Amino acid sequence: MKLRPTALTSVLIASILLITSCEKDAEKNKVIIYAKSGIAMTGAQVVPASPSTGSGTLNVTYSKTTKTLTYSITWSGLSDSVIAIRISGLTPVGYSALNAAFPSWTTLGTFKPFADTTTPYSYYQQFTNGNYTSPTLGTVAKGLYPSAGTFSGTLQVDGAKINELDLLNGVYYVTIHTKTFTAASPASIPASVLYRWYGEVRGQIRFQ
Repeated sequence: MKLRPTALTSVLIASILLITSCEKDAEKNKVIIYAKSGIAMTGAQVVPASPSTGSGTLNVTYSKTTKTLTYSITWSGLSDSVIAIRISGLTPVGYSALNAAFPSWTTLGTFKPFADTTTPYSYYQQFTNGNYTSPTLGTVAKGLYPSAGTFSGTLQVDGAKINELDLLNGVYYVTIHTKTFTAASPASIPASVLYRWYGEVRGQIRFQ
């Protein structure tokens, strides 16, 4: 003799299946969405270290479903207006993604360092604006953002140029580069050039 499930039994079974499904979905969401807020951006994280007293905060979210990194940056107290924001890699905290082909300060010459696109980094995304030259050329610089401001953007993790595993392992970082002037051909690299090239503040993209 076969037992037939009652209406109550059927409801209980359906409820259990629904709860189990919801739990699995919730667990799945924990795996596919990564987020971290309040990541500090400081001059001390720049390599070589920046003497800047400015600071910033980086918030990041990554979806494994859309393969998209979403980020927002807030900064204040920088030495001048911002000429560039860059995402670089692949290096952990305490190191920089230097491009081996980038020439030294003495090799580069007098005015080339003042271009907003000049950087020793291997970068994956950058936002720049304006014309920047030595004040001896009489060019007036135009900043991208003020010394205190916000910026947000997205980065597509395509699996080729940008790798998901690298992103989740925290080997990409954000630098904010500021507009500063200095005399031509100094005896040593001043902070103003460091701010242009290497960034005034930096924050590591991480999820832990």
